[in-house]
Amino acid sequence: MKVTKINDWFEKFGRFEVKHRWGFIIGLLVITIIGCLGLPRLKLDNGEEDWFDNWEETKKNQDHFEDIFGSTDTLMAHIKAKDVFDPEILQMIDELGDDLLNNVPYASSITSLMELSIPIGTDDGFEVKSPFEDGVPSDPQELAEKKAFILSRESLVNSLVSEDCTETWLIVNLEQYSDSLDEAMAKIAPPAMKIFTSDKYRSNEKWELRPAGLSYTEYEEEAATMQQCLSRIGIGFIVMLLCLIIFIRSLRGVVVPTLATVGALATTLGFSAWLNIKGNNTMILVTVLLSMALAVGYAVHYINSFKMYFRKTGKRKESIVMGIRDSGWALFFTVITTMAGMLSFLAAGIKPMRWVGAITAAAVFAVFVYTMILLPCFYSFGKDKEPDQNFVDTAGSTKSDLRVEAMGKSILNKKWITVIVGAVVMIVCIPGIFRIKVNMNYSEMMGERTPYIKRLMEITRSQLGSQYSYEVLIEYDDEDAIKNPEVLKRMDELSRRIGTLSMTKVSNGKERVSSVTKVIKEMNRTLNGDDPDFYVIPDDQDLVSQIMFLYEISGGTDLYDYISEDFRAAYLHVELSGYDGEECVKNMDEVALWVKELFPDATNAGVVGEVMQYAKMNGKLVRGSIKSIGTSLIIILLMLILAFTSLRTGIIAMIPNIAPMVLIAGVMGYLGWNLDMITAMILPMILGIAVDDTIHFTNHIKYHFELTGNYRTAIENSYREIGKTMIMTTIILCAMFVIFLTSTMNVLTRLGWLSIIGLAGALIADYTVTPVLLYITKPFGKERK
Repeated sequence: MKVTKINDWFEKFGRFEVKHRWGFIIGLLVITIIGCLGLPRLKLDNGEEDWFDNWEETKKNQDHFEDIFGSTDTLMAHIKAKDVFDPEILQMIDELGDDLLNNVPYASSITSLMELSIPIGTDDGFEVKSPFEDGVPSDPQELAEKKAFILSRESLVNSLVSEDCTETWLIVNLEQYSDSLDEAMAKIAPPAMKIFTSDKYRSNEKWELRPAGLSYTEYEEEAATMQQCLSRIGIGFIVMLLCLIIFIRSLRGVVVPTLATVGALATTLGFSAWLNIKGNNTMILVTVLLSMALAVGYAVHYINSFKMYFRKTGKRKESIVMGIRDSGWALFFTVITTMAGMLSFLAAGIKPMRWVGAITAAAVFAVFVYTMILLPCFYSFGKDKEPDQNFVDTAGSTKSDLRVEAMGKSILNKKWITVIVGAVVMIVCIPGIFRIKVNMNYSEMMGERTPYIKRLMEITRSQLGSQYSYEVLIEYDDEDAIKNPEVLKRMDELSRRIGTLSMTKVSNGKERVSSVTKVIKEMNRTLNGDDPDFYVIPDDQDLVSQIMFLYEISGGTDLYDYISEDFRAAYLHVELSGYDGEECVKNMDEVALWVKELFPDATNAGVVGEVMQYAKMNGKLVRGSIKSIGTSLIIILLMLILAFTSLRTGIIAMIPNIAPMVLIAGVMGYLGWNLDMITAMILPMILGIAVDDTIHFTNHIKYHFELTGNYRTAIENSYREIGKTMIMTTIILCAMFVIFLTSTMNVLTRLGWLSIIGLAGALIADYTVTPVLLYITKPFGKERK
């Protein structure tokens, strides 16, 4: 495929565009307006149903569980003090519970030191009551007795209150809600946040109060993440404009990339809204960043090509046409390859990945259309000028262009050193690649510089603290099946085994696994003179039934927290010590095996909870990303081979695209950074940007070889004409990503570092390896004398 013939076609198109510039401008304006009118219909969220390909099954299991036992979501406050039994602190806990119960939607009951259901032995047997049901006693002796009694309950110590009395929980049990998590947390978190941060309850010298709970922390995470992302994108956009002002020194050269980015995103998202396509408010970050980056790259390549002709001829419209001729095909080809790479995400099994692949591909094409219409049309307005004789002599090249050409000559003169150094760098990176772990570790991924994350990590490291949890459901067909002592003992054994798992929270030697067995054991102890030796499951089923009946008629409220009313089903509540995705998956697999072993006759038994499902999803998403990247590379390779009609040229052109990904992977491995759902999305973004310069440079070399028949001359001409442009685009893009280094979230700072490393690596590979390999292998045919 002759580049000169293709360029001739783009030249004809350029003349047509300049001649009908108003038609192009008006047509683009109409399309933009139609697209923008659809934006109010745009739906962006991060609903959990989008992340699971088996969401119907996951939702069905979760709904079934909640139909039996109620909501698994709670609102909590971790309270730390010198002594949580201090009367002032107990009074605060009591009032805080009342305020939360009365003001937070879905709040159904409170569990705290002030709201307990404990069996207490009496002359007639026992009764279930709360030690502080009459309020905080003023008598120190009475308070001390109640404190000692609570600390004697094995089911409460190192669960609700620490053994040293410095920590306790206040738990707001929430009703089952029909809303999605996004909708529910928007109702639950704001009023709770207002109460927790009020002067009455906020942390002081007496106590530290740390809010937690799924809906509460998810609301905080979404707000903090969106604020950090939007602010960095906004500042990065400003940095992009400043860099364009410095490098381009043209109002039109600054305005058009801005319009191209905003217009392309608005039009693309607007038309997707017209088609009722729901988007993801997290993954759209990839679309925005890639659109900004490519708008800069496309604009700088065209503007520099136009200026080179304008400086040596002084003819504005002719220079516009020549700019389209020389850059049009390369720009169009980069668009096609980038789109093909992003569309490979359609093969992923996760909706947000498919959406971001499709919407980003559409945005990339829209950026190209906006750039190739607005730049030539806007630059066509103006007068011709007298050519500068200095630029006539240098074919329009500036001093910086000539310096880049001189550097290119030096690289060609040291071609074998370039090849050896490039190979050594890649070889050094390879061991690092094999050190990468596919994992999502929440604390390692987010860091602790963001206030709410720091608070959650402090809770997790405390004696009682736990950030996440899951449930293990045990369900039978027969009524009263759970009353069978053997079933209860097997549940106790399962609790003991789960307590040995790596992710299970352990507080002062006590495993944080709760179930109905703790209620039964506590009752059995009470019925036997409060003897600790009787804190066991009775062997007699009739005794178990009697205990449950007595507990219920005595006013106990905890029994049905863990067991169904027909005694067909029960569950274990397991608290986690942190969130390590791979460890969670391993733990879940272990639990599944134990459940099959211990409850072979159960009709339904297994792990329930979205937290553990997300752990599985992370691995699937990362593997899907890697698969999509591999598919992208194959597609791009085939397109390069077809475009340049040469297998060797296609393979050589792929090297600068693979090099930055190898470099990024090596750095991640050596630094111990996990490959998670966020970092996995950096690679296709860098690939989309890197392929831009590769195609421009390779296409330019081939074009000049067709004109001159000499490889060295073709390469040197390419260095002179577009070498500076490649440096400019890389500097601007790196400057944009530097802003992410100021984030308080590790995931965003890593996005910045890895993007900068990838872009710099791509530029170096394009500048050195590509021309040297083309010079050595001579893939375009024999030289002409």
